[in-house]
Amino acid sequence: MAYMQSYPNQTYLIPPKLTDLFSEDHICYLIEQITNEIDYSKFDQKYSGAGHPAYHPRINLKLFMMAGVDKISSSRVIAKNSQENVVYIYLAEKVKPNFRTISDFRMNHPELIAQASLQLKMFGLKRGLIDLSQIFIDGTKIIANVNNDRVIDKETIEKLKKYIDKQIEEGIKVDKEEDKLYGDKGMHELPDDLNDDEKRRPAVKQIVREINKAIIGNEKEKAESIKKKLEKIDAKTEGKNVCSVTDPDSRYMKNRGLGKKLSYNAQMAVDKNGIILFEDVTQNAVDKNELLPVMNGIEKDFGQLPKGTTVSADAGYEKGEAMEELDKRGYELLIPGKTSEKRFFKSNFSYDEKKDKFICPEGKPLEKRGKTFQKKYQRYLTIYLGTECPNCPHQKECCKTAKYRPLHILPQDKLFQRIKNKLQSEEGKAKYKLRKQTVETVFGDIKENKKLRKFVLRGTKKVKTEWVLASISRNLIRINNLLKRDGISLASDC
Repeated sequence: MAYMQSYPNQTYLIPPKLTDLFSEDHICYLIEQITNEIDYSKFDQKYSGAGHPAYHPRINLKLFMMAGVDKISSSRVIAKNSQENVVYIYLAEKVKPNFRTISDFRMNHPELIAQASLQLKMFGLKRGLIDLSQIFIDGTKIIANVNNDRVIDKETIEKLKKYIDKQIEEGIKVDKEEDKLYGDKGMHELPDDLNDDEKRRPAVKQIVREINKAIIGNEKEKAESIKKKLEKIDAKTEGKNVCSVTDPDSRYMKNRGLGKKLSYNAQMAVDKNGIILFEDVTQNAVDKNELLPVMNGIEKDFGQLPKGTTVSADAGYEKGEAMEELDKRGYELLIPGKTSEKRFFKSNFSYDEKKDKFICPEGKPLEKRGKTFQKKYQRYLTIYLGTECPNCPHQKECCKTAKYRPLHILPQDKLFQRIKNKLQSEEGKAKYKLRKQTVETVFGDIKENKKLRKFVLRGTKKVKTEWVLASISRNLIRINNLLKRDGISLASDC
């Protein structure tokens, strides 16, 4: 058996170009083309004049985009690669940014990262790789970077703020009045007005430890700063009873198989080819309020979409007002409504649009009988009333105490019925089936292959940037694969 000849000590007579060391269809060419088309004029103004030269923002941007493709989130590893990995050396333009420079760029320039994401989408659109005829929307829960033990409730926050005020007002000097403040207790112990459950919580213990340390050291300003921090945490709860100390923006959400965890709700819309059209992160635990913001975001980036564009989402996105608005804009909605095992639940009644009648599960008609104003909806509802209820064997089950079964119909109820009929057709089933092959596949790729099951950064703004970077990495790979399929090389353009 012969071995392939190798040259361990051989140097190049003529140094090679870096691009000779990787293939012409390498994804780094796509990264370079996208970043070269971004407008950096704001940075040019910022860094003009005297002072130490700065790294051009496109360098850090390229490094982050390549790192996303390679499933790297650590700024230290990215910095290391910019010195050792030939692709990263090429993208870094042979300079070696420090890991801190790279890390700060991600935190301080979310708008530039968002611009890169949009530029990549526009590239795909111009090349005919994006198909806007069908849009698939879904959300997934991503765990926040928090310690679940470090949570605190509004009531305890109020007690701790009062505790700080009390100690500051007394103006205690450590040397003279420590006994008066603590008696026979040590500084590590908690105030008496905290109950036993609160005293057992690690977050409360640590905060009180910090307060006591500030008071004993007569550091009034430090105690005040702790109070301000508590007030910020309190403000972040936004009607929620419990909030995380480490990431107050996170919220308790149901994670499949993991129960309730402090998380964020990551939203995404993709096209038929699996290219991400829109991405966002919200604090809402449910999806029903996200349908319109997602579609508004797509329209903002891509302009008014063609009439008849299909929008598919799961039942969690069903919201009458939002669906009504999108229907007016000319979209074909494929969003299944709420279902119930109760046979005579409202959604189990079908609607005959030609005859303007609702049909009950027993096949009996309900006819229009005028309108009534409902305070709950602040609008008039149309009443449809059963015509053959007294003769029906299921009258008591369906009508309860009434003689005839009434249905109070909002305008969107008829829309729900149209959507239901579409979803029951063969064409509707085929279109809706694509949702599992597109947006759900994208989530699977990001969470399983890119290992993004937990955010690295904290706070809504930073977490959104992290999600945009995940979106960029997915789109880079998908668009580059489509270019390879079509035999297109970008090497000559760079």
